Amino acid sequence: MEINKDVFIQQGILDCQIDQLISFSQTDEEVKKDTSDASRFKDRHSFDQWLEQGKIIYTLTDKNNNLLGIIWFGQKKPPIESDTNFTFAIRVYPPARGQGLSFDFIKFVFDDLLKSKHKSEINGFWLQVSPDNFAAIRTYEKFGFKKVDQKNNKIIMVLNI
Repeated sequence: MEINKDVFIQQGILDCQIDQLISFSQTDEEVKKDTSDASRFKDRHSFDQWLEQGKIIYTLTDKNNNLLGIIWFGQKKPPIESDTNFTFAIRVYPPARGQGLSFDFIKFVFDDLLKSKHKSEINGFWLQVSPDNFAAIRTYEKFGFKKVDQKNNKIIMVLNI
C-alpha cells in the first residue's frame, strides 16, 4: 500500500529491515527513552525470540525498502482489568518522524488486520505510552484509544472493537 509516492506499508519485515530495527533500537534517543526496545531488539537473537511470540508486524518503508516505522500486535492480556486482548505498538523512525504519517499508518494497519484471519481472535487493543509523549497520546486519542489507567509511569490506553 502506498501512502504517498515515497512511503509504503507492507505486512511483515524484511531481513535488511530487521538490522535497521536493531540499529534504531540502540541509537534512536526517543525510542530508548520511551520504550524497552533497546533490550527487546538488542540483537538478531533477541528479535527472533520476540518474533516467536506470534507477533503480527507491519512496516512503513521507503521505495528502497528502508525501514521508516513499524507496528506490531500481539495477543496478550493488559496489566489492568479489561476485555482487550491484543497489544499494539508503533514506532516511527527518523527520517519519517514528524511528517504526519502515524495516523495513516495506524488506520491502514488496523483496517487490514480487522479484515484478516485474526479478526475473530480480537476483543480489543491496548497499549502503554509515556505520559510525556504528547504527540503519541494525541494520535492514539484521535484514532479512538481511551486513557484508562496509569501504572509504572505509563498511561494505559484501550480501544474496544
